[in-house]
Amino acid sequence: MEAYARARFVRTSPRKARLVIDAIRGKDTKEALAILKFTPNFAARLIEKVLNSAIANAENNHHMDADNLKVSKAFVDGGPMMKRLRYAPMGRGYRMVKRLSHITIAVEEVEPGPERKPKRKEAARPSRLPRLGRRSAAAPEAATARAETDTKAGAASGAAAETQANEKAKEAPKKRAPRRTKSEGENAAKGGD
Repeated sequence: MEAYARARFVRTSPRKARLVIDAIRGKDTKEALAILKFTPNFAARLIEKVLNSAIANAENNHHMDADNLKVSKAFVDGGPMMKRLRYAPMGRGYRMVKRLSHITIAVEEVEPGPERKPKRKEAARPSRLPRLGRRSAAAPEAATARAETDTKAGAASGAAAETQANEKAKEAPKKRAPRRTKSEGENAAKGGD
């Protein structure tokens, strides 16, 4: 058995209200109310009122248990349209259509399912080695051994590299001193800073 609630001639467009109503169809009422509470649409406030009315109708008129209710049907139909005039340039007028909606929600009582056991906590996983591309577990040891050989070879070639750097420094032309501006030149001539 289903309990219905309808809101007719609601001042919101059916297209916008359907976006919200599709989110609650088939959900249980507690979850549907939570979704509507945190949906930031104007239509969500109106649909929330209709859903509360359907829940109250189920409890009071059909003696259903409120904890076991589910939204079985939920739909929005278009209502009449209010036609208004919007003033436009050069003496013209554009038609504005303000749409109305009819919101219908039906709830039904479902059998309470078996209580679910809480999931067991999984055993703690052993700590993993940091990812080093596709290397194996022995890769960090190989990397440290490779680094040691590189430093030994680098020390031998380091002396040769220093002498080459010194020779290049001698061959490089000397940089000229920066030019003084006129005011700095006058200060230097006067003996000031």
